[in-house]
Amino acid sequence: MTRRAMRAALGVVLAGALLIGGSPALVLAQPGGVSDQAQWRIRQDIVDNALREVGARETNANYYPQRYQEIGQGILRPAEWCGVFVNWAWTSAGVPDRPSMRPAPGTSVLDQGHWATYWQKWGKANGRWKDIAERDVAPGDAVVYGNYPDMHAHVGLVVEVKYDRTGRKATHVRTVEGNFDDRVVYSKLRKIEGLNAGKYLQASGFVSPF
Repeated sequence: MTRRAMRAALGVVLAGALLIGGSPALVLAQPGGVSDQAQWRIRQDIVDNALREVGARETNANYYPQRYQEIGQGILRPAEWCGVFVNWAWTSAGVPDRPSMRPAPGTSVLDQGHWATYWQKWGKANGRWKDIAERDVAPGDAVVYGNYPDMHAHVGLVVEVKYDRTGRKATHVRTVEGNFDDRVVYSKLRKIEGLNAGKYLQASGFVSPF
């Protein structure tokens, strides 16, 4: 079942929102197929992982919580850490294929997951990229602000999506983003049109974990 067909069948992807232990938790509706259920479970885990971290802060300049580094090889600390946070949420949820956190030998130093817009390049190369104009997004997707190889850029995680009546086009998203004012933040529900992480950081699109 395609992502679009799945959403058309579901109508609304998010079944509800709860407040547990002071932290928001979102419950995603599951599709019918076994493989789709497995992927949706991972998406739920990405969302849960991200929401649990809301409010986490760096202790000094770019010394983000060490647990984000310990998830895998090649992760730098200290470092600008929005991409580190997305990698941690995807990795700890069990996403099998992710941007590498170190460049391959002989490639550009920009071609690794610490570089926010590399998520766009990687998504396009691996059939995971969804341009912002498509309004095709699901919880657990990474949202990229800027275009590769922009230096002024950012990347975060989608935790909630509101769709139109067809269930095919997203109208609003809510995100959790690391290294935003030196901490992990939980956004309000925002329109897809004009989605940004600051005046000069317009969203370019989304990267699916599958």
